[in-house]
Amino acid sequence: MTKRKGFTLLELTIALAIIAIASGGIFLVFRQSPRRDLENASLQLQADIRYAQRRAIIEGRRIEVRINRYHYVIRYVNPGGVFGEIRTVYFQNGVHIRQTNTNSIGFLPRGTVGGSGTLSLANARYEQNLTITVSGGRVEIKPITVRNR
Repeated sequence: MTKRKGFTLLELTIALAIIAIASGGIFLVFRQSPRRDLENASLQLQADIRYAQRRAIIEGRRIEVRINRYHYVIRYVNPGGVFGEIRTVYFQNGVHIRQTNTNSIGFLPRGTVGGSGTLSLANARYEQNLTITVSGGRVEIKPITVRNR
């Protein structure tokens, strides 16, 4: 009887199946959930609103966050209404502004907010509200809720 070197077709098929199952499991572990995507977008927006407030105080000029449906722009406002873009941030993974009663949050050189309101961020499944208050420009993030369709 001669010794064979190599693998049979069955052994190769089983090995490939194990690799496919393992890699699929790894993909699911690292993929973020829609809830996590929404939470990350809310936290990023909150941080950028606070960044705009700090920058207004440091630079001594008006800085605003201009809100659009799928992105927002942080920009400075010079006297005479001349705008300069600082940064544009696009929402990812289906997150968007669902509802807002303000399209701009502006900070004066003292750090006080020139416009306040409530923003509602949403994706296909969840919704989360952010409330910006006039006194001090505080940004409060409400708990995530399941979206009513």
